[in-house]
Amino acid sequence: MASRPNVARLYSCFASGTDSTVALIEVSIAPGIPTFSVIGLCDSSIKEAQGRLISAFKSTGFNMPKGHITIGISPAYMRKTGSGFDLPMALGILFASGQLYLPPDARIYAEGELTLGGDLKGTPGSCIRLKTVRDMIFDYKIIPQGESCSAGLAGFTGQGITSLSELSDIFDGNRYTESGFISEAVSPSADHLDISILKGQEKTKRALLISACGFHNILLTGSPGSGKTMAGKILSGLLPKLSREEMADVYALNELVQGESSVLSCERPVRMVGPNITVGKLIGNALTLSPGEMALANHGILFADELPLFKTDVLDFLRKPLEERKVHLMKRGNLYSFDSDFIFLGTGNPCRCGMLYEKDNKCRCTAGDIRRYMSRISGPFLERIDIFSEMRSISGEDMASIYIDDAGAESPEYRKTVERCWQIAHERYGGNYLNGTFPEGDIRDSMRIPEKVVRYASELSDKGFFSARGFTRILRVARTIADINESADISEADVSEAIQYRMRNL
Repeated sequence: MASRPNVARLYSCFASGTDSTVALIEVSIAPGIPTFSVIGLCDSSIKEAQGRLISAFKSTGFNMPKGHITIGISPAYMRKTGSGFDLPMALGILFASGQLYLPPDARIYAEGELTLGGDLKGTPGSCIRLKTVRDMIFDYKIIPQGESCSAGLAGFTGQGITSLSELSDIFDGNRYTESGFISEAVSPSADHLDISILKGQEKTKRALLISACGFHNILLTGSPGSGKTMAGKILSGLLPKLSREEMADVYALNELVQGESSVLSCERPVRMVGPNITVGKLIGNALTLSPGEMALANHGILFADELPLFKTDVLDFLRKPLEERKVHLMKRGNLYSFDSDFIFLGTGNPCRCGMLYEKDNKCRCTAGDIRRYMSRISGPFLERIDIFSEMRSISGEDMASIYIDDAGAESPEYRKTVERCWQIAHERYGGNYLNGTFPEGDIRDSMRIPEKVVRYASELSDKGFFSARGFTRILRVARTIADINESADISEADVSEAIQYRMRNL
């Protein structure tokens, strides 16, 4: 009569994009000719674990048992990838073969990749996985020490180890110690340009402040050398630092792309894209579920320089993500979503020569030339922009004052205003939205817009030939202006200023 196989059960987790699923790992060892099989729709990185396990066992004093070794990873109907299953598979083999003591009825969570020498390494997506399992009940939670940053951000508690040899102390020596992890963010960079450098561009300075206070999309058009590109660096310096939860989101995405080289920072991301960008680079890789530029800009800025030179299909594709603040990838019939909640900052020349806004008729372009140059930016795309501002070349006197005058830094005061407006908006909307990200719908009560102000805004919209979407954008910007002025309700003056930031000539 055949002997009953020894079976060990424990848990791990695998990520697919920003989604993750808890997996049950069952390890069975039965007498017979030595075999090793992994079942459950696993990719080659999981099936190749046998070589890593054999070498890691020998290097740390364990043995690969003889017999039929079968490892099942469920849910069996879901495709799984990643070398993070190395540690739970190794633990299962050691438990089933009796080389480590398995406490009765113990629920064990483990993840990590093994080197040939038995050391344990973290794997990409750890922050996403640990956020999923942090509130689940396990008797033992073991992760690589290299994932301590992800664990700290995720609020995960457990024990970090660096080598397979430490498992003997935990299970045979009863030295399991569950604790929290500390994640230290790098110091903020000090390379932000101060807004005072925008001499003679008072409208743009105000536009940048409103954009930062309400998280509004903004488009700057103007002459070459007027400071459009500088505005991107200035805007990033006006935004508050990332919260703990936002840092976790940003770090998790960077970890998917950069792996162990990703750096934890409290600075908001700024992703710069140029006219050569493709739709694929914007949305990411559906085969590997790697995030693109829109997802990597989450909680920060997507800076599109020279916008009129972008391909039409790229700009038209941006319309839906700018509305939904999400980007979707389709893989094997499954839909995966990445958050893409960012400020869209576009810059560009108003015509081919760039001198349309200059005095003394410096522009050499005809009306037809201007229309053709700007035709790539469609009207529906412009409807997704909240704020428009024109920039002209600064005078020689203002240019000299940039290098001579020492007027002091203005950005710190602007930043205080932004932080105050964010706090006001979070209190108004329950901490979930800012004025530029509030969901579509009836915003009158939520944003405290008196009836007379709505009628006033409607009359101005009729005169400016603005669409219903443009009308809503005006009210959103007006709400931010009211917050800057610390007004409980939106006034007609707020609407009058907001309407000055709508583009009429495109």
